[in-house]
Amino acid sequence: MIKMSKAITLEEKRAELIVKYRKFSIEKKEVLDDRIIYRVTSGKEKIIMHIILGLKTIGISYVRELLEMVEKEEADKGILVGDGKYTYSARSNAEDNNKIELIPPTLPTFDIFDHELVPIHEKVSENEIKELTEKYHADPYQFPWIKAKDPISIILGARPGDVLKIIQNSETAGKSVSYRYVV
Repeated sequence: MIKMSKAITLEEKRAELIVKYRKFSIEKKEVLDDRIIYRVTSGKEKIIMHIILGLKTIGISYVRELLEMVEKEEADKGILVGDGKYTYSARSNAEDNNKIELIPPTLPTFDIFDHELVPIHEKVSENEIKELTEKYHADPYQFPWIKAKDPISIILGARPGDVLKIIQNSETAGKSVSYRYVV
């Protein structure tokens, strides 16, 4: 008898995209009935990801529970991934507390970077931003903008004030590099 593997959920696909493009390494994966908990690291940063399965409305209790886990385990932040809408109180509580990031259910579940028309995007470090401001004699906010709610910004973990570097192939220039300021 052939054993079929469990199909991966939409929430798990979103979480895998975030893990892949933010270059997280998974330290521990805990599977419960209604959620999956990842403990991931990125450099020296310790992060707890809660993946809520099958709920159409995600309330403040999940945000508070994740915040308690972050504080108890002395993690740097928590990420909540779900396929349902977040309640007003859940969103406002997460916004008030900079330690919790809510991944919207509108984030695509497929790898948008695999499309031929989507160029390579990278987050620019603070040192590179200083070099850019000197090179172009412009403050970062004077670069073209990209919204923090754009799927690419969400997947890369870009926050308002960050700068993204976009590298695309050009028929005339070979490689074309541009920058976007996250608002």
